[in-house]
Amino acid sequence: MKTPADFDFKDKTVLVRCDFNISFDEKGNVLDDLRVRESIPTIREVINNGGKAVLIGHTGGKKSLKETIPLLEEFLEKKVKFIPKIREIERVVKETIFGEVLLLENLRLFKGEKEGNKYFASELAKISDFYINEAFSVCHRKHASIFYLPKLLPHCAGFRLAQEVKVLSRVRDNLWHPMVIIIGGAKVASKIRVVKTFLKKSDHVLLGGKVANEILIIKGITQNRPWPDEEVIKEVEGVELTSNKIHLPVDVVISSHDCEDCFRTDAPGSVKREEEIYDIGPETIKIFSRIISEAKMIVWAGPLGFFEDKRYEKGTREIAHTIAMNHKAYKVVGGGETGIAMTKFHVRDSIDHISTGGGAMLDFMAGKELPGLKALGYYDED
Repeated sequence: MKTPADFDFKDKTVLVRCDFNISFDEKGNVLDDLRVRESIPTIREVINNGGKAVLIGHTGGKKSLKETIPLLEEFLEKKVKFIPKIREIERVVKETIFGEVLLLENLRLFKGEKEGNKYFASELAKISDFYINEAFSVCHRKHASIFYLPKLLPHCAGFRLAQEVKVLSRVRDNLWHPMVIIIGGAKVASKIRVVKTFLKKSDHVLLGGKVANEILIIKGITQNRPWPDEEVIKEVEGVELTSNKIHLPVDVVISSHDCEDCFRTDAPGSVKREEEIYDIGPETIKIFSRIISEAKMIVWAGPLGFFEDKRYEKGTREIAHTIAMNHKAYKVVGGGETGIAMTKFHVRDSIDHISTGGGAMLDFMAGKELPGLKALGYYDED
């Protein structure tokens, strides 16, 4: 894939699509700066070669991207100008000299981005000469700035995005066995969708978090729970749940809604109506750890419990440490929350590749066509 090194940005305004969806603790400290840090080489390539970098991106919920500016300025060692409203972008860009960096407000606060609106993409394109995608983590979304914007401008992949594709392609096309896939966290439907493919490719699929919890409900093991969404049910119906490759929790950590300190470990079938599952239990940790310790390749996306709370961190922590201790395996970890867990449990240095994407990483490795990569011409090259 062509990268910024292949182009001349002198006197050009360049839209750099980033993912600044980072998390902060209650004191305002950044929990994981990977997505911001990895975008810096691409941004520097633009401004150091006489271009004007207009950063466009998103963060979770309805938060403002303005809180990302201190981190950007620290890494870039220069001021970043903030554009709060899209109607101001043309004026502010014209008033800014080449070699400077601007940041537009969270794209998902503007109507048209998530809907994949072509007109919204054209409004962004008219102020720019070039487009760079440095947001691998959302390449599986057909959003306006990911899919339609590169169709309107000369474009390339950012340095980090190109590296992601290179590493993950090598893993996808050269699997080492035993191959273990670990899937947890939320975004259940999209994750279950790729389980079908991984059942063919891998030797073991370990499931935790909300993904496992909803499958346990559909299987009738966990009762007295709200029934999952129709989309989730439809995806689960297509999975061979009786496969001996699939491993679901045999015990879980359960807590009551009405009592924060009332938690216990029990079988998934013992969950009461007023309770929730917050982590995998000790027997599940033993089973998962034994499988992981024998693996030659490990891919992990999504925590196995509510690890942000110390009471429910054991499952994710123990699995992270077991993965780190397997020195013979090639290890790939992806997703924002999983990255935070890697930092919290001090195992980042033992992972061979930490992807900026979770869902995008799983889709890519499952062989699905990602809209963001298609718009860059990746599949045409293949």
